[in-house]
Amino acid sequence: MPNDGIATAVHREDYVAPAYWIDNVNLTFDLEPAKTRVLNKMTLRRNPDVATQALKLDGEELNLARVLVNGQGASFKIDGNRLVLEGLPQEGSFELEIFTTCAPIKNTQLMGLYVSNGSFFTQCEAQGFRRITYFLDRPDVMASYTVTLRADKAKYPVLLSNGNLVSEGPLEGAGNEGRHFATWVDPHKKPSYLFALVAGQLVCKEQRIRSRSGQDHLLQVYVRPGDLDKTEHAMNSLMASVAWDEARFGLPLDLERFMIVATSDFNMGAM
Repeated sequence: MPNDGIATAVHREDYVAPAYWIDNVNLTFDLEPAKTRVLNKMTLRRNPDVATQALKLDGEELNLARVLVNGQGASFKIDGNRLVLEGLPQEGSFELEIFTTCAPIKNTQLMGLYVSNGSFFTQCEAQGFRRITYFLDRPDVMASYTVTLRADKAKYPVLLSNGNLVSEGPLEGAGNEGRHFATWVDPHKKPSYLFALVAGQLVCKEQRIRSRSGQDHLLQVYVRPGDLDKTEHAMNSLMASVAWDEARFGLPLDLERFMIVATSDFNMGAM
């Protein structure tokens, strides 16, 4: 973990469970290169196996605008790169709302949410999610995610995130002319480093398949315009791997759709 440019060793024997669990995350992005607004609504509960302590959320290069606990203003402080909240409910679940802004066009680290060649991408492994919103950015915090992306339709016609697409269409109301949205729900809990978001000018090769159990699935390989003729091998490999998992291990594809985004804008090969 970087600390003033010096790498600090983190040992497995020093592991301590988080003081809070995050069960559900509802993210709304208003995507603009210079100022993206991120509304993060989370459901949390205290970990009874850990002594009562403050909630310390990781964050980097974020502009904090609002913090609410159960809809009410909350006492908090910024301690270095952490948002610290005390006096939280000790019994049951509670709602935490955090509103921040960030500047993806200035994100030259290419970690978190960034802009490359006019499109939005994310790189969250291993600790990039903290550059998107304040969070317990650690792999043992597993949560369910609902993500709504809102953007200019002409500039960003394709809006992608993890899971299944549940809703999309034009945004209504004053100030939303020419803008659209897409809402994605990931049915499986995941750590924050697996969060993904892509928005931009992309085209895709599609293939519909049916599993042995009779379920229909949509496979998609997204690329930049002009690269569509390079996707056949990727699609064939994807279909073969899905069939292999089901035939060899009895594990059918557990999403309505499976998407691959293949562009040169990713700073790592597998995100």
